[in-house]
Amino acid sequence: MCGICGEVGRAYGYRVERALIGRMTDALSHRGPDDDGYHVHEMVGLGQRRLSIIDLSTGHQPIANEDQTIWVVLNGEIYNFQALREQLLQAGHRFSTNSDTEVIVHLYEEEGVDCLNRLRGMFAIALWDEKEKTLLLARDRLGKKPVFYAQLPQSLIFSSEVKSLLVDDRLGRHLNPLAVHDFLSFKFIPRQDDLIAGVHKLPPASYMIYRNGEATIRRYWQLQYATNTSMTEEEALAGTEQILSESVRLRMISDVPIGAFLSSGLDSGMIVALMSRMSPDPVNTFSIGDQTQGYNELPNARLIAEQCRTNHNELVVHPDAVKILPDLIWHLDGPYADVPALPMYYVAKLAREHVKVVLTGDGGDESFAGYDRYIANLLLAKYRSWLPGLIREKIVPAVLNLFKEKTERKSWRQSWRWFNTMSMLPDNECYARGISFFHFQNEDKELLYTDAFKAMVRGHNSLDGILSRFADDRVHDPVNKMTFSDLMIRVPEYSNIKIDRITMMHGLEARCPFLDHKLVEFAATIPTSIKIRHLRRKHLIKQLAKRYLPPKIVGLPKQGFGSPINTWLRGDLRGLAEGLLHNSKLVKDGLFRQDYIQTLLHQHASQQFNNGTRIWGLINVEIWYRINFGDRSPVEMKENIKDLFHAWQYGQAGKSKSWQL
Repeated sequence: MCGICGEVGRAYGYRVERALIGRMTDALSHRGPDDDGYHVHEMVGLGQRRLSIIDLSTGHQPIANEDQTIWVVLNGEIYNFQALREQLLQAGHRFSTNSDTEVIVHLYEEEGVDCLNRLRGMFAIALWDEKEKTLLLARDRLGKKPVFYAQLPQSLIFSSEVKSLLVDDRLGRHLNPLAVHDFLSFKFIPRQDDLIAGVHKLPPASYMIYRNGEATIRRYWQLQYATNTSMTEEEALAGTEQILSESVRLRMISDVPIGAFLSSGLDSGMIVALMSRMSPDPVNTFSIGDQTQGYNELPNARLIAEQCRTNHNELVVHPDAVKILPDLIWHLDGPYADVPALPMYYVAKLAREHVKVVLTGDGGDESFAGYDRYIANLLLAKYRSWLPGLIREKIVPAVLNLFKEKTERKSWRQSWRWFNTMSMLPDNECYARGISFFHFQNEDKELLYTDAFKAMVRGHNSLDGILSRFADDRVHDPVNKMTFSDLMIRVPEYSNIKIDRITMMHGLEARCPFLDHKLVEFAATIPTSIKIRHLRRKHLIKQLAKRYLPPKIVGLPKQGFGSPINTWLRGDLRGLAEGLLHNSKLVKDGLFRQDYIQTLLHQHASQQFNNGTRIWGLINVEIWYRINFGDRSPVEMKENIKDLFHAWQYGQAGKSKSWQL
């Protein structure tokens, strides 16, 4: 696990500055605190920060072939490197290290870009072919590891994180309003653009060839939903158990201590149970909880830890955890509008005190139909057939307005209103709306945006970035369309961003067995009737979990780390929210409207509506915007905002001028 960066000139004769590569690499030091390495020669410069996991003594990067005509830097892990190494040795290649990175060098010599199809793992690769004067950038199939790039007039720069690109003053720092518009729709950007104009993401399962100033991007892997209609439940169980076990075993290969994140859920519980059966020593497990009643997973996580006899570590998160938001947003290179980012920060910090590698349960819900919204779309079809459209359009909303809103979590009235509204839309829009934040059809944005900002985004439909996958004609089953869209868009652009940035800011490597591409491919062949049974989600994994986990855990409803944000923003965090948003820089710069923000705050404080998730999202966007477009350097702005948080924490916000930035 590392951070990589570099620059390649458009044409021979261009000279990369060693100092620039040094600054770009230094900006990634948190990703690789153990070592740094460089290859700078004429028109190419490669930089790497290393978190030493495999081959601690000789795995220094960049790594070259025998005649130093091919150079590689890797961020990630190649889990099948040992088998590939044996094949390459038999083919006559000589190795100077025992690392997984060197396998890429020699495999490229044998197969060119087709070598990517042989790699099983999470990776971002930058390879320089000196003979061909060609840069190869590549990203793993499910987008676990990131690659950002920007094309300058005379060169291309790339890095694992945007902040590393921004040390190059030639790029500049300008807002991309279309990306802001997309983010407010979904809490992630479903396209290959970034919030900073001119910065782009290499798509998952893709590679770029950069030669003579031209960048060509191609996809090397496609997920195929070829359902095996004759598959039985026992066959599905056997195949899932075999591949998942292999996936866990491969991810336990490490030359440093490893552990696992453990919630009360089936996915992380299954990972821990499998690890415990494979490890001769107790597995290190790490759990997080919240003191707010109804959100604490620790007792149930403890049940799993006790059965698996792990070395279990726990931590309770309090509302004042938000004081780490400036650092969190700095490392995320953008706002992340879900509260679970906070506990992940703390559980990653806790884990890093004991291990350098953790396995997580991320990815199981997408492949094995674990989200309630998958069931909701099936229920919507029944609801439409049962209740005529006129009644759903006119009478149901009127009846719901007769009931008073509740204040904890999402009330039944909010849920029913959402469900009824969804029933008026086609399936594809139901899916997109189900993962939306500020509604994609601009009901809310119309009130939030100023006329000037509306003009910047006019004609740009965030929905298109989602429905391009949902409309894929190779996927036919309604549930598969949702899981496919999630795996292709929401997982790499939302879930994986959180996992990668938050673990790497602590110098911790996270491995996700459920995102092994072979397991994802197998899951795509399982009939939906086996994944969902009697409108109950995740049937197959529940059946498998009965072999490994306590009965109480298998029967639990889906929880995850809950979102007590509505309660927090009416209590301990109310002053912070009002202090930030009453003096919004986004408002001062003419992008957002203060009256709508005030309405959200008032409605929430007076318990008219639960606006907590939207207010939290605006807080995140506000902090990111101040850091990047404040009147001081980004680092100074981050520290200034941290001072604001400390002032609020100690009850001095009303007295301190630092509250109004």
